[in-house]
Amino acid sequence: MSVPDILGQHDAARLLRAALRSGRLPHAYLFVGSSGTGRLAMGRWLAQVLLCQRKVEPDECCGECDDCVAVASGRHPDYREVGVPAGKQLLPIETIRDLQRAASLKPVLGVCRVFTVTEAELMTIEAANCFLKTLEEPPGACFFVLIASGLRQIPATVLSRCQVVRFRNLPPDDLQRRLEEQGMDPEDAHWLARRSWGSPGLAQRLGEMGLAAFNRELVPQLRAMSLEDNFRLSDWLDGRAKEGAASGPKSRAALQEVLECALLYYRDLALAAATRGAAAELCNRAGEDGIRELASGVEPDAFVEDAELVLETIEGIGANANRRLALDRLFTGLARRRGTAN
Repeated sequence: MSVPDILGQHDAARLLRAALRSGRLPHAYLFVGSSGTGRLAMGRWLAQVLLCQRKVEPDECCGECDDCVAVASGRHPDYREVGVPAGKQLLPIETIRDLQRAASLKPVLGVCRVFTVTEAELMTIEAANCFLKTLEEPPGACFFVLIASGLRQIPATVLSRCQVVRFRNLPPDDLQRRLEEQGMDPEDAHWLARRSWGSPGLAQRLGEMGLAAFNRELVPQLRAMSLEDNFRLSDWLDGRAKEGAASGPKSRAALQEVLECALLYYRDLALAAATRGAAAELCNRAGEDGIRELASGVEPDAFVEDAELVLETIEGIGANANRRLALDRLFTGLARRRGTAN
């Protein structure tokens, strides 16, 4: 079985195949990218290649032998995936110590052992320092694949001992097609692919939140907004963010997610005002006629300033500002600006 055909990840696949063919595979990889871009699938394929005893080419596996099937099902004694334990928010040192003990053992069936560490950016400092010792003096018959959403939280000492492979977000049109193939309404798929910046994992999560349906309700309300009902809009938005989210950080994060819908709306207005009827692609395709009508005759900077107000509110809520006051201030400011623009 050749490298899996993961949409949009040809560069990552080419890099891994070249390393396998050359026989100079590094002992540690760091797969970096958004959730849903195929990082774990590529890691499992690499483990299959390393553990398959029927392979003919160095960069392929048969995909059918007991070893390949066992890796795919997570039952191979020489392959292990570890990550944040259930009920925890960080990857603790105990998990890494357990991995180190397993790595010190000889392979059971194959010629090596392969370990995948998911959510590597969530390792505690103690866990990262502990893992560093293994990366500095790796057991001779072990390979490691770390999976992370970004590099910022990975300690430089750990990063320097891994070869980074980047997994890119999908072009919006490709992600839109995937969402439509999964049964999503084309206009919702169009918006969600752009709202998630091409990240399949984020698109799935936002889709499960019902954010596309929420956005269809939000856009007409933003368009009809006035000073008389700005507090009602604050109530509605805050209530929507609390649905299905516990109080505290998760609820604040949900509120930031729904406010980003408003951010895209004002981005669309600025783009429509700047292009003056040209065929520029808007995120909100469903409400495009109304957006272009509202943008007609208004300078783009006016909508850019609206977007900046929304962005300031998103950042304020992330910094633990009083969410209700932040929303009231936002919608009062937007309503006043809209009255001035008209």
